[in-house]
Amino acid sequence: MQPDRARSILLLTVALCLAASAGQSQTANGNGGGKPDSVPAPPSAPPPAAPPVTITPGLRLQPRYTYDDLDGNNDFFIARTRLKARGEAFGLATYYAEIKIDNMGRFAREVSAQVENAWLDFPVFRDVALRVGLSDAVFSRNALTSDSKLLLMDRSLIKDALTTLGLADKTIGVLVHGRPFHGHFEYATGVFDNLRFEQASSPTAKQADGAMVMGRLVAHLLDPAPSRGYADYQSSYIGHGRRLAIGVNAAYLSKAREGAQLFDIEGWGADLFFNTGPFTLEAEYDRFEEAMLGGRPDVLGQGWYVQSGYLFYGRFELATRYQLLDPNRAVGGDRSRWTSVGFNVYIRQHSLKVQTDYTFKREQGNAVHNDALQSQLQLDF
Repeated sequence: MQPDRARSILLLTVALCLAASAGQSQTANGNGGGKPDSVPAPPSAPPPAAPPVTITPGLRLQPRYTYDDLDGNNDFFIARTRLKARGEAFGLATYYAEIKIDNMGRFAREVSAQVENAWLDFPVFRDVALRVGLSDAVFSRNALTSDSKLLLMDRSLIKDALTTLGLADKTIGVLVHGRPFHGHFEYATGVFDNLRFEQASSPTAKQADGAMVMGRLVAHLLDPAPSRGYADYQSSYIGHGRRLAIGVNAAYLSKAREGAQLFDIEGWGADLFFNTGPFTLEAEYDRFEEAMLGGRPDVLGQGWYVQSGYLFYGRFELATRYQLLDPNRAVGGDRSRWTSVGFNVYIRQHSLKVQTDYTFKREQGNAVHNDALQSQLQLDF
């Protein structure tokens, strides 16, 4: 063999050995092909399983000071205490539970713990969810606004009148709700027990044999509402977003009775909410009727309010509200007209804030001065 040919074969052999060594090195470092068949890759570890039930605890605390002209009393008490828990259940539903303890330390008030919320929410389709349990009745924007996110620290007179009939506040039943069209429309409807007419402790207590049907529609014309939300309104968004929401609601309860008197209950209402930059405006009108069966005159009541707020320096807010309640149009001299002015300081948004308001109370047939000054600290998470 010639020397030049022998040298060529030797150089080629060395080059092939170096290439093979480089390929094996890349494979070992994960930069080349798969591992050799003789060394199988260990199976990858499965991702950790999600817990079957998650829980996020929460607390709301509202210490309050009140002074009223009626008796000149300085009153310190805990207006609201809420113990909360929310989460997901087995990847199939969300849940929320809440216990309330209100008016702790207030003179001549009995304090007891009550279940305020207890519901499961199942997503059925994209914009259809089914809620079962104890939750907010779908009537009145003011009633559907959490007491942690009110412009003034208490709700309106008309809301309280609706609550006495079981048309607002809490109820137990089945609710279908959703926010289609990317949150620009909202609906909620269902069948419920009217808890105000389930007091069968005595023959004269309020009772009802019929189920209560109720529904609400809202158009969100500017910023959309959050998807899959419900009853998450705020009376002040603290300078965030641009909203114009117009809502209507109606409810009907048959076969109600109080003692020997039988009647049906119906109600309807409309509300408007607008905010842009630092300015907030909210208004609502509601009408309710007890249609008597048996000759007695019907009870027809109505009420409305308008309120506004203005935010400055990002955390200070001036608020005002004017409201009227006529509990029975057939009875004269029973109207209430209240005017409130307030000042809010947002330390950490709605989670930590101080609210103060003064209410001028003008009530027909009542010559007693009962104006009230209130101040409240809130912690909510």
